[in-house]
Amino acid sequence: MLMRIFSSTLFLALLAQGAVAQARPDDHRGGHGRQDRREDRREDRREERREDRRDDRREDRRDDRREHGWEGRRPERYRYEDRRHPGRYLAPPWMAGYWRPRERRYVALIPGDPSRCYVFVEGRWVLRRITDPQARIDIEGAFGLPLAPPPVPPPHVGLGINLHVVLFN
Repeated sequence: MLMRIFSSTLFLALLAQGAVAQARPDDHRGGHGRQDRREDRREDRREERREDRRDDRREDRRDDRREHGWEGRRPERYRYEDRRHPGRYLAPPWMAGYWRPRERRYVALIPGDPSRCYVFVEGRWVLRRITDPQARIDIEGAFGLPLAPPPVPPPHVGLGINLHVVLFN
């Protein structure tokens, strides 16, 4: 009798061990494979939506450029020459608020830095920061104008940098 119990227990133990040995760790037939595939599909959809949004933004920018006429060309520089009075130069309209009427309009430009310039106001030099891209293009164009002797020496900016002083009439 003991032998019978022992053999049946041994049989069940071997049977249970065989079932564990037959299981494959990379088998996706359980519920885990579906969940992984579902997460992959979700991530793919999210990525496609991101790309679509990026493309839409690019297209909107292109449409704006076409609508405003900016596409394929750079904004023009301001023309400083005064047609009525040859040899005189006019300040750009955005600079008009820097001076009072009947004041001599001196501007000291910093070479290589179109984001800053010194303006001569009431006997002293005042630093002005320029943030508008169109105004920076205008400042770059002013380097082609002739130098003018300032009434007061311009400030020292750095080692060996000479400011380009221009007089606007």
